[in-house]
Amino acid sequence: MDAAAPDRIEEEGGLLRTLEAWACGFVLFMLSNALIGPFLDPEQAGGEDMPILRLMWLPVYALILALVLWRAPRLMKFWLPASLLSLLVFWVFASASWSFDPGTTNRRALAAAFTTLFGFYFAASFDGRRMAEILATTFLVLGAGGLLAAIAYPKMGVQHDINAGDWRGLWFEKNQMGAMMVYGALGAMAAILAGTRHRRLFIGAIVLCAFMIVMSKSKTSLMVLLIGLVGSGLLGMMRRGPATAITMVWLGVTVIGGAAIVMWLAPELLFKALGKDPTLTGRTEIWDALMRQSAKAPLTGYGYAVFWRDDSVPALFIRKETGWNVPTAHNGWLDVLAQLGWIGVGLSALVLGLPLLVALFRFDKVRDGYWATLFLVIFLITTFSESFILERNGIAWALACAAATRLLGPVFGRAGALQPARERRPREEPPLTWRLAPPDPAPEIWSPAPAFGRRTVSPLVARPTIGAA
Repeated sequence: MDAAAPDRIEEEGGLLRTLEAWACGFVLFMLSNALIGPFLDPEQAGGEDMPILRLMWLPVYALILALVLWRAPRLMKFWLPASLLSLLVFWVFASASWSFDPGTTNRRALAAAFTTLFGFYFAASFDGRRMAEILATTFLVLGAGGLLAAIAYPKMGVQHDINAGDWRGLWFEKNQMGAMMVYGALGAMAAILAGTRHRRLFIGAIVLCAFMIVMSKSKTSLMVLLIGLVGSGLLGMMRRGPATAITMVWLGVTVIGGAAIVMWLAPELLFKALGKDPTLTGRTEIWDALMRQSAKAPLTGYGYAVFWRDDSVPALFIRKETGWNVPTAHNGWLDVLAQLGWIGVGLSALVLGLPLLVALFRFDKVRDGYWATLFLVIFLITTFSESFILERNGIAWALACAAATRLLGPVFGRAGALQPARERRPREEPPLTWRLAPPDPAPEIWSPAPAFGRRTVSPLVARPTIGAA
């Protein structure tokens, strides 16, 4: 098979392309961790101490590798995002050399590498509309499964602890379900804006996802959902012309600036609206203690994914200061600082910040219903309260890599910019020639006109004509 065969398959459709889409849906399902928490990992240990969960991911990694090899000719065209992601993954593996548990760092780095690789492959393999459809369909199935679990098997689908009565669907707790439903609604909205032929189905998906978020009573997820839906409308309006675009940018800056001022001067108002206390449930104490420990290894950190182990000395100091068994920093950037140092923070900022800067000029050119831009914004917002950056076997980091790849990579599609040169040649105009206009059959001479009392003259002139000489 020649190198262009996979691209022709995308344009023509067919069984192989359909199977590839189903394979991506399966990987997305696994990365969402649906059913894994309630059935296989009730203690939320991430499967690190459960051999069955480690073995379960090996076929998923094999499938990702097979998909990447199948689409290798096309993926090579996405050299810029591939280079940035490779630098970050290289630093993750390099941290094993100074980690106090190199074996654990290498094993978990491999999981993070495959998660990153799938996000890169997913965005590079499909055009924007098709990718959004796969996302929306996958989360529609997950949402329907969560609804069924909450109604038919409430022991699993509804929480019974401190948040008793809140729906959690197929996940361990309600906030996980809320985040998944936000991703689903965003994918469905993107598919509609990208011109899908299944508008009614995906409108139903948005309604289902919003309903599940309401039933989870996750205020943060509801706020993020509103940001995503309003952002889709604002980005769509910016395409109507320069004046509208300037107005929307001004409105966005005003809203964001106002929120920042409220956050700075009266943070208790925002926290109260989200149902949180001003200390973010004790997180500020964690952050202060973590910064003191990170100062002991500022450039390199303590190694990827080992800082919060039970036998970690710096983590023991933090737990002693805070008085409880802290599992993570609850801040993606501080977790990266503790694990990979300021070098890791800089590489992560480059991978996530550069696409966001490019999005200011390119959000409407990738033709994905603004999915990449909006998801990246939402992801960056959540990183300040959740440890999603370089999350292994997690869908949030995989989709963040996909969003960065879409914004930094070339554009494909049925009407895409990457077309053969013969299809992009400008239309040739016929040559411009000059010739005398043919004479009238009977040239008029001056004569009185009884009816109108005026004369007419038919001059012989040279007129330009377009056509073959």
